[in-house]
Amino acid sequence: MNQRSMDEQMMLISQLYPAGGGAYTQIIAQQGENKKARRRRNKKKKGGENGGGEGNKKRKLSEEQVNLLEMNFGNEHKLESERKDKLALELGLDPRQVAVWFQNRRARWKNKKLEEEYSNLKRAHETTLLDKCRLETEVLKLNEQLSNAKEEIQRLPIP
Repeated sequence: MNQRSMDEQMMLISQLYPAGGGAYTQIIAQQGENKKARRRRNKKKKGGENGGGEGNKKRKLSEEQVNLLEMNFGNEHKLESERKDKLALELGLDPRQVAVWFQNRRARWKNKKLEEEYSNLKRAHETTLLDKCRLETEVLKLNEQLSNAKEEIQRLPIP
């Protein structure tokens, strides 16, 4: 929340609770001060496996690499260590890159499955609602027929 919106909230609160602002506005002001002090620092990446700054640039995978990864993902969604190392060697990638690609791909796959499941449930729900409306209409017609039949029975002479 930026300072301007906090100030606007403070003004609204002071209008609602005009007794000098009170403890509530003091607490809110203190919270705002604390948030300013808690800024995240950018973490500097260490040289690590890639040997320095140049290796930290994100590389886009080639179409061939993506196709091979997709083909392997189609076979099995989880990677064992040996398979990961073998794939990384074949593709000329770091094993960690392969593991992260699989992790991201599993997340996308899971989201797609959830979206499909949601669509199926929504379609089933809409079909059920249509059936319910059709049945309610049928019940109304049958109740009307029943009431008409009862009226006719009452009009018949009793023998």
